[in-house]
Amino acid sequence: MASIQPFSPIRPNPFYADQLVFTKPQAESVSGDYTKEGGLKPLKTLLETGARQRPETPEGQEMAYGDIKNTLQNLLENDQLNREKSPCIFIYEIVHETYSQTGVWALTSLEDYRKGDIKIHELTFDDSVRRLKNYRANTRLEGSPILLTYPPDAVINRIISETKVKQPETTLGNENGLHQLWKIDDREIQQMLIGAFSRVKTVYLADGHHRIESANKLALEQKEQGKPVYDTISSLYMATGQLRIEEYNRVVIPEKPVEKAELLMELDKDFDIRKSTAGHPVQPKEIHHIGMYLDKEWYHLLGRPHTRQNKNEADNLDAAILQQQVLTPVFNINDPKTDSRLKCAGGEKAMEEIETILLSHPAAIAFTLCPLTVDQLIRVADAGHTLPPKSTWIVPKIPYGLVIQQH
Repeated sequence: MASIQPFSPIRPNPFYADQLVFTKPQAESVSGDYTKEGGLKPLKTLLETGARQRPETPEGQEMAYGDIKNTLQNLLENDQLNREKSPCIFIYEIVHETYSQTGVWALTSLEDYRKGDIKIHELTFDDSVRRLKNYRANTRLEGSPILLTYPPDAVINRIISETKVKQPETTLGNENGLHQLWKIDDREIQQMLIGAFSRVKTVYLADGHHRIESANKLALEQKEQGKPVYDTISSLYMATGQLRIEEYNRVVIPEKPVEKAELLMELDKDFDIRKSTAGHPVQPKEIHHIGMYLDKEWYHLLGRPHTRQNKNEADNLDAAILQQQVLTPVFNINDPKTDSRLKCAGGEKAMEEIETILLSHPAAIAFTLCPLTVDQLIRVADAGHTLPPKSTWIVPKIPYGLVIQQH
C-alpha cells in the first residue's frame, strides 16, 4: 500500500519560474540564460550546489548551509518563491517531443519504506547517502521528488483524467520538455486519491534510492535524539506504463594501462567478442549484449550461455554480469559503490559524458549496456534482490525547484 498525504510546498512565482527552474537536470534553465542583467540563477544552484563544495570541511559546510538558508529566506521575502496556503496534491505531466508522462505528486510516509511496502531494486553509495542526509538535516528541503511506480489503477487513472480536463495551473518549458501541474486542493478528491493509493498492493521505488535511504536514516536519528522527525518524503507516483528506462553505462579508469591482447584473451572466456563495423560506437539494444571501447576501438561482447545461468534474477541482468564477469575478476573492482576507478554515465547524454572521460583518460575502458525494462526491474524487486549501484537511468528526471517541500 502507499500512504500518501497532501502538502503545502514552496513554488516559484510564475514571473520568475523561467529563470529559477531547470527543464532537465542535465540541461540549461528554461530561459537558457540566467546571466543576463537582473537574472536569477536556477534554484538547484541557489539552494543545493553550495552544499556540494569541496573540500568538505565543517567550516565550509556551515557556511554553505547558512548561505542556502539566507538565500531561501530572501527568495520568499522578495516574492520570487511563494508558499502554498493550503495542503494540496498535484497532477504532474512532462510532455516530450514524441511522448508524455503523467503522475501524482504527494508526500509519502517513510514508514512505508521501513515496513517494506516500497520495494527497492538497487544498492546505494554510502557517501552519497551521508551527504544527502546532511543536506536534508541542515536545509529541511526536498527540491525534487523520489519516483515511485505501481500497477495501473482505474480509480487513480480516472481522477488524473478528470483533473487534466481543466486548464493546467502551471505550464513551464521549452523545446526540451513541457512541464505542467494541476493542483488538487479539494479535500473530497484528495481523500479519493488517498484511498485509492492505500488499496494499491505493491509500490516500487523507480528512482531515488539514495534520497529515501538518507531520509529514513535521518528520521531514525531524529527520533532517537528526541528531535522533530521529518518522516515524510516528496514523491511522484507514475503507473508502470508511464516509465521509461534508458541506458546506464560504465567507464573504468585503470591505475596503469591495460595490455589489450591480455584483456581480450581474458574476456574471451565469458564472451564472444566482435569488433564494431567501421568503428561505430556500440550502444546495445538487446540483453546479454555489452559494448566495449578499448584502445580507440569499439567491440561487441556477447555473453556466452554460462554467464546467464544464475538462479538469482538480478544476477542474470547485464549490469550484474558486467560486475561479476568483468569488473571484479579482471579489474579487481569489488565494491562499485566506493571504487574511484569506476565512473557511471546515464541518460541521453551518456555517450557525450563517456567521450569526455575518454579524452581526459586515454587508457580508460568504456562498457555500454542495454537498458533494463520495467518488467525486469519489477521482477528483481519482487524477488527481493538488488542490482549494482547505478544500474538504471529512469525517465522522467524531475526539475529541481518545480515543487519544493520544506519540513
